[in-house]
Amino acid sequence: MNELSLIYTNFALAILGFMLLFATVTDLVAHRIPNALLAPALAIALLVGVNAAGLTGVLSSICGLIIGMMMLLPLYMAGGTSAGDVKLLGVAGAFLGPSGALFAGLFTFIAGAALGLAFIAARIILPKLQYRLGEFSIPLFNGTATHNTSNDKRGNAFAYAPAIMLGSMAAAWYEGWIFLGI
Repeated sequence: MNELSLIYTNFALAILGFMLLFATVTDLVAHRIPNALLAPALAIALLVGVNAAGLTGVLSSICGLIIGMMMLLPLYMAGGTSAGDVKLLGVAGAFLGPSGALFAGLFTFIAGAALGLAFIAARIILPKLQYRLGEFSIPLFNGTATHNTSNDKRGNAFAYAPAIMLGSMAAAWYEGWIFLGI
């Protein structure tokens, strides 16, 4: 890997990491992934692709975008995830390229399953623990863990951006972008 290619890789990895972290925070807090974050990140991914490898780099980014989006599209169509999650994995795929997008999708499914099980366990175990501790407990989930009577389902929504962040960074490591000394 030449020096210029290493600079582009590190720049792309930094932008990808920032975008994934920001999307994760906004998804956890507001249950939204803003297009104002995704559109500039996609533009940067395409620019990095063209600067790193010309037309081949842009085509690689576009293929990664399509593969990333296609990985989550069935879940979106079944109502299991939001359009923001589909676009987020697509933009991550634009940074990672076609094979990286495929691995990001696969690792995202694994991370999503693990985080989903933890989410379900927390929804079951923590309210019981709070009940058993009584007055000594700290309110969990703002007291709405088991008594959410409003029509707002966002309190029970599972934010998928953390799984996309973990899956995409695992794919970057697997593809050799991140060197951990192992």
